[in-house]
Amino acid sequence: MPSLIHTLQKIVNKVDHAPDIQHALDIIVDSLITALNADISSIFINYEDAEDNLVLMANRGFHEGVIGQVKLKTGNGVVGTVAAKAEPVRLDNALEHKNYVHFEGSGEEAYPIFMGVPIISQREVLGVLVVQRAEQSFNNDDEAFLTTLATQLANAITHAQHSGTMAKLQTDDSASVSCTLKGVAGAPGITMGQAVVISHGITLHSVPDKKIAGDDEIKQQLERFGHAVQQVRDTLHEQAERMQQVLPAEEAALFIAYAQMLEAGSLLDDTHSRIEQGDWAPTAWRKTIDEHCDIFASMDDEYLAQRSDDIRDLGRRVLQILMSSQDEVRVYPHQFILVGEEIAASDMAEVPLEGLKAIISEHGSSSSHVAILAHALGIPAVMGVNQLPYTQMEGLTVVVDGYTGEAYVDPKQALLSELLNSIQQEEQIVDSLKVLKNKPAVTTDGYRVSLYVNSGLMSDHTPSLRSGAEGVGLYRTEIPFQIRESFPNEEEQYHIYRNVLETFSGMPVVLRTLDVGGDKPLSYFPIKEDNPFLGWRGIRITLDHPDIFITQVRAMMRANAGIDNLHILLPMISGVQELEDALILIHRAKDEVQEELEQPLRFPRVGAMIEVPSSIYQIDDICRLVDFISIGTNDLTQYLLAVDRNNEAVADLFSALHPSVLRAMEDIVAGANRQNTPVSVCGELAGDPMGAMALMGMGIESLSMSAGSLLRVKKVIRSFSHAELFEFFAETKAMNDAQDVRDFYVEQLDERGLGGLIRAGN
Repeated sequence: MPSLIHTLQKIVNKVDHAPDIQHALDIIVDSLITALNADISSIFINYEDAEDNLVLMANRGFHEGVIGQVKLKTGNGVVGTVAAKAEPVRLDNALEHKNYVHFEGSGEEAYPIFMGVPIISQREVLGVLVVQRAEQSFNNDDEAFLTTLATQLANAITHAQHSGTMAKLQTDDSASVSCTLKGVAGAPGITMGQAVVISHGITLHSVPDKKIAGDDEIKQQLERFGHAVQQVRDTLHEQAERMQQVLPAEEAALFIAYAQMLEAGSLLDDTHSRIEQGDWAPTAWRKTIDEHCDIFASMDDEYLAQRSDDIRDLGRRVLQILMSSQDEVRVYPHQFILVGEEIAASDMAEVPLEGLKAIISEHGSSSSHVAILAHALGIPAVMGVNQLPYTQMEGLTVVVDGYTGEAYVDPKQALLSELLNSIQQEEQIVDSLKVLKNKPAVTTDGYRVSLYVNSGLMSDHTPSLRSGAEGVGLYRTEIPFQIRESFPNEEEQYHIYRNVLETFSGMPVVLRTLDVGGDKPLSYFPIKEDNPFLGWRGIRITLDHPDIFITQVRAMMRANAGIDNLHILLPMISGVQELEDALILIHRAKDEVQEELEQPLRFPRVGAMIEVPSSIYQIDDICRLVDFISIGTNDLTQYLLAVDRNNEAVADLFSALHPSVLRAMEDIVAGANRQNTPVSVCGELAGDPMGAMALMGMGIESLSMSAGSLLRVKKVIRSFSHAELFEFFAETKAMNDAQDVRDFYVEQLDERGLGGLIRAGN
């Protein structure tokens, strides 16, 4: 008899590979009848927009004709009680329950023994699993099984729902269906483009669905597949010969068995058939492997079920060779959306930026590094999309709403018209803001604010100047490091820094020293840690590697010669000792360069980033050592709230407008004021219209943000008096929740007719 764990794995695996949501639900109800020896098995799905929101969508045991007809409100009936309480309910006689509602024509009255558990994902009840019997009560083991299954099904159901919709979009051009993907808002804006799927590494899971057409292309793909299979077959025979010398015959025979599976049979026949029907060879192979793995995994015999791992291993071997032979040069659409499980800075560097319109990622949040880069490029981003069906999105039209964190795949009819209207309004708002370029950021009562840009890419320079920025408040030097295959030498860094310092000649340029680690890795300098955000990153790395730090600071000093607009910013300062150690190295680098150039050099202004909570409690001591401080709201928020800013599971908890974060920043400003030290903010909060209002309300006079945010923030500044902003901030200090703070500032913007700055459309 199969174990409980094996039964669970078998059900979840079947659901995970279901072609659409209805197949997934049918698999579940069929499996529960057997697994729990139930007479009736049902699934109710929660449709939040409907009046009777709990709808019976799958069943075994009721009379025919009830699917889709049985409906309940949350809280009504025993099923509605399960949904309302969001916890299991077990009854020996459901007919006697105070909330019982009879399903007319279902025949359920003959099966009064009831057990229901909610299907929950991130606090949201997606539906209810129900099993019923005519006799014999459900026990604790039954409840544990059903509860465990429900917890594992949430993602699988979401995946099946997305997969089914995507399949319809790809096969039926006239389909009225469209798919809405929900994540978190990563970078503002709304736009439309064609999906381009980015995958990292060669895995079966990451192979995108891709179609081919024409006899020549089909022939080419069949030949490539044949060559890959032949190579793997030859390798397996060679391995078998070697293994026969060191392993028992029955163990070495495994390699022969693998090779024989590639001689002839359904693995090859099914793949050939799929290629001939228009699938790209890697897609066809992935589908065939998945299908055969499902067959083995569904077997009750555990030994046979585990043979699915052998099939998948064979699949990986062939795929690796097959993908290495797919050497076509990628052609990018005129306007495209990067889509993937996890998009890296290097991915963005490798695509034509003039055509990149937006980003959609399964992982990440509004403050993850790629979202910050999207801000810098002025493109919308949707992050943390649960069960993003990226392998099925290649070539599909997508509208990305970076305000709401939603993406609409192949939107149809009225929805498309509405979205296009919002895109047009967005373009009109952006155009209307251009008149502010050369106007000062001054409140209605004459309070002047300095607005700078965050940068890190050469392509940032022109948009930054066009935005009317007064300089660079944060230049992320790690980006040139990330897009290379080795550390850039001093000369390479010199040219990069010289370019930005010359471009903004006469304006301050803040170059942050290398800040890698956490979510900003270097492929050639791997750091493996269990908790990278609390580990070796930022100033900690460069102080441990003074060679890296000295080389970088020397390049900065040389680049600044004769221009004298350099400011150096030190990241991740957690205490005075780190700051003192860094200053010693900076003085040393300056002296070295001055001696080599044989001319006097002006020592640059040096600042510390305040983003580690410990620095708040040494703020006076830190300010006495530096010329300025800059608050990094992204990491400061992460550390104060104990929320990983790259973890989509807790993305809703991350908010720099949290009262605790605002109070911490107020303490930082107070400490800096005591030492007469200028304060700026370079985190993403500075470019958020609501955030800028809060920061000015606590007395901050210098903000740095992405070029795309600058004119929006300037519009906000010029629409309020400084006195009002102080009053607003004082009012928010009595609030206990970040959402209350945000809603309050949204209300103030709406009252001034500025809602179009923070949402799609007017």
